[in-house]
Amino acid sequence: MMRSICRLFTILVLCTLLPQADGNERPNVVLILSDDHNYNALGCSGNEAIRTPNLDRLASEGVYFDRCFTPNPICSPARACIYTGQDSWNSSVIFNGKPIPEGMPTLPHLLADAGYETCFVGKWHNDGKPWTRGYTTGKRCWAGGKFDHFELALTPFGSDDPEDRKTAEAYSTTVFTDDGVEYLLEDHDKPFLLVLPYTVGHDVFKAPPGYEGKYDPAKVPLPANFMPEPPFRQFTPTIRDETVLTFPRTEAELREATAEYYAMFEHLDANVGRLLNALEKNQLADNTLVIFCSAKGMSMGSHGIIGKQTMYEEGIRTSLIVRHPNLKAATHRNSNLVTTTDLLPTICEAAGVEIPDVVDGKSLLGLYDGSREGREKIFCSYHDPRRSTITRAIRTVSHKLIQHLVTGERQLFDLEKDPYELDNLVDKPEFEPLATRLQLELLDWRMGTLDK
Repeated sequence: MMRSICRLFTILVLCTLLPQADGNERPNVVLILSDDHNYNALGCSGNEAIRTPNLDRLASEGVYFDRCFTPNPICSPARACIYTGQDSWNSSVIFNGKPIPEGMPTLPHLLADAGYETCFVGKWHNDGKPWTRGYTTGKRCWAGGKFDHFELALTPFGSDDPEDRKTAEAYSTTVFTDDGVEYLLEDHDKPFLLVLPYTVGHDVFKAPPGYEGKYDPAKVPLPANFMPEPPFRQFTPTIRDETVLTFPRTEAELREATAEYYAMFEHLDANVGRLLNALEKNQLADNTLVIFCSAKGMSMGSHGIIGKQTMYEEGIRTSLIVRHPNLKAATHRNSNLVTTTDLLPTICEAAGVEIPDVVDGKSLLGLYDGSREGREKIFCSYHDPRRSTITRAIRTVSHKLIQHLVTGERQLFDLEKDPYELDNLVDKPEFEPLATRLQLELLDWRMGTLDK
């Protein structure tokens, strides 16, 4: 009798500690990624000029992390940071075209190995294809070919035949949402991970059908730190992102572009609403972790820059919203320093999957429920192998030091007093000790990576 009781107790303990085999016991995960998304282009960020009611609602039901950063603000590295949970110097994906090393743990591999169905829809901008990188199923994706929101070249999941690549029948956001909704409304016999990266707000800035004229350029506010050109020498106006608008920048042209840009995100917001409605319709919302994050930022005229290849907030700061199905949020707006490398460990912890030792990120669930403290500092970099622009930055809760390695220029900002990074303190004697300390910390970080 006693032996039977002990055996039953052991079984109960194991069932409590181990991830459950029944798919209904582990949360589904929907990871939605926007592209080139200025962190201020959200209603919940405090921007009253843009309309994003669905994302605002998602934030009110979960947590809006308003100080999230990408370690490297360009396409392939930024996405590799999300999929590997590692800084780009540790994953070795420091620029576009650099591959994620074979055998490196990635989000879809980890969840697929744990019994999840892993589905990909949308923009793929890393090496290989989604089906060679751990995704077990999917629908249409942009994996090369013509890039145009109105006529995107799309490949069906699993096909390596160029003849299968077809031009999308509608605006990219609509097409990807159609496929995402279709997947969410299917029957699922095990937990799933749906990763859905959109192409907006990547240029060209053009409003989707039905959204033309939604924003009056004359009423679109310019950034508080708008400048015709950057206040430093290490800048290359011939980088593709910077050729979208004329240089030096003009207020009128920037207002026109921003009006189109905001319309793209209002349309994206409406499509996020479609995804959330599909979860509700298929009775999945109560067991689905939903994360919305921008892969990287976009300057949109701040400091005279259009693109994201900058260590200013507009380049490295991203939009991050997390809604956990059964974890109580300590606050609906969290200002701790977090990075996009935190997404992988967050999803792994929620799914009961062991987090690999090589992961640099930290799960956000402790910040979500208030059970752990945040970071004191983060490091970011942009490294153009053509050596036109090479920048490094250390950002603390209150300050940021930027180093432009080609020209030797340095910038130091007090982000509490100067959130728009307009007053460079680096040459002021009273700030020399702080600048020296941050520079040494930045150098120590660099020496600890491949970045020598």
